[in-house]
Amino acid sequence: MSTAWGVAAVTVLTSLPVFLPGAANGLISAEFGWSSARIGAVLATYWLASLSGAYVSKRAAVPPAVERALAVALCATCLGLLSAALVPAVGLWVSSTVGGFAYGYTQPHTNALLMQRCAPRLRALAFGLKQAAVPAATLLASAAVPMLAGPAGWRPVFAGTAVVCGAGGVGLLLRHGAPGTRPPAAARDRTGVPLRGQVFLTALGCAGFFGAMVGNGLAGFLVLTLTSRGASLSDAGAVATAGAALNIVVRLAAGWLAGRRPEAAWAALTGLFVVGVAGTALLAHGPLTVSAVGALLAYGGGWGWAGLLHYLIGLPYAGREQRATAHSQMGVSLGAAAGPMVCGLLFTVDPAAAWWVLTAGGATAAVCVLVARRHDPRSTGAVGRRR
Repeated sequence: MSTAWGVAAVTVLTSLPVFLPGAANGLISAEFGWSSARIGAVLATYWLASLSGAYVSKRAAVPPAVERALAVALCATCLGLLSAALVPAVGLWVSSTVGGFAYGYTQPHTNALLMQRCAPRLRALAFGLKQAAVPAATLLASAAVPMLAGPAGWRPVFAGTAVVCGAGGVGLLLRHGAPGTRPPAAARDRTGVPLRGQVFLTALGCAGFFGAMVGNGLAGFLVLTLTSRGASLSDAGAVATAGAALNIVVRLAAGWLAGRRPEAAWAALTGLFVVGVAGTALLAHGPLTVSAVGALLAYGGGWGWAGLLHYLIGLPYAGREQRATAHSQMGVSLGAAAGPMVCGLLFTVDPAAAWWVLTAGGATAAVCVLVARRHDPRSTGAVGRRR
C-alpha cells in the first residue's frame, strides 16, 4: 500500500490548482474585481487542460520509470502555483492550464502503477484511496484558505502549496532519478482485446462524463442552493464538508468491498449512481432538511463512484491500464468542465432545472454502466461476439 499512499499524495497535490482558486474565489474576486463567471472560466480551463493531458497520456507509451513522470508533473504544478501567487492576473490561468494538464496526464500513469505494483486483493482499495484524495484535496483547500488566507492573504497559501509540490517533485527525482526498467506487467497482454472502438471503453468513458457533471456541479452549486433556501453560510458549509467527508468514506469502502468481493463491483458502481440520482432529485425541490439529506446522498453516491470506475475499466487490460483508464479520465475531465458551466447557465434561470439536469446525467451514467457490464471483455460471451 506504500505505492497507493504515494499516488494519493500526488493526486492531492495536482488537484490543488483547481480547488485552491475555488476556495479563494471571494478573496480573488474582491481583489481584482473578477466576476464569478471569470473564476468559473479559470476552473473550467483546468478540466479542459486535464482532458488534453489524458488524451496525450492515452497516445503515449508507458515511461520506463513512472515516478519520473510524476516528479515532472509536480514540478510543473509548483511553477504554475508560483505564477498564480506572483502575477495572479495571468498566473491563475497559467496555473489552471499547467496544473490541469499535469493532473490529466498523470492519472492514467498512476492507475497503471497501482495495477502493476499492488497485490490483486488490494488493487480496488488502492483505487479507492487514490480517488478519495480528490475530496480530501477539497477539504484541505477549504480549510487552508479560511485559516491561513485571512491573516496572511491568499497568495502565501498558493506559494506555500507550490513549495510543497516542488519538494515532492524533487524528492521523487532524487529517489528515482536513475534509469529504470519497465515493470513486467507493462509488457503483458500484447495480443489481448484491442482498445480501439470498444463499446466497453466508450460506455465507461460516458459514465465518467455524466458522473463528473454531477460531482462538480454539486461542488460548485450546493452551498449556493442551500443558502438560497434559508440556510446560513456556516450551516451550508457544514453540510458540504460533511458530504465531502462522506465521499471519502464511500470511495474507500467501495474499494474495500470490490477487493473482498470482486463480483459485487459492478453492482456497487451502478448502485452508487442510483443513490446519487435520488440525492440530486431531492435537491431539485424540497425543504431545507430534505435538501440536506439529498446533498449527502448526492455526495456519497453521485460522486463516490470514481475509484470503482477507473478500477473496472483498467481491469481487463493487464499491461495497458494506462491507455484504458485514459478513456475514463478523458470523460471525467470533460464532464468536470461541462457540469459547472451547464449549472451556471441554468441556475440563473431556474435553480431546480440545474438539479434536474444533473439527475438526468446521473441516471444516464447508471445506464452506461449497465451497457459496459454487458460488454466486459472478461466475459466469455462478450469476447465470443467480438470474435
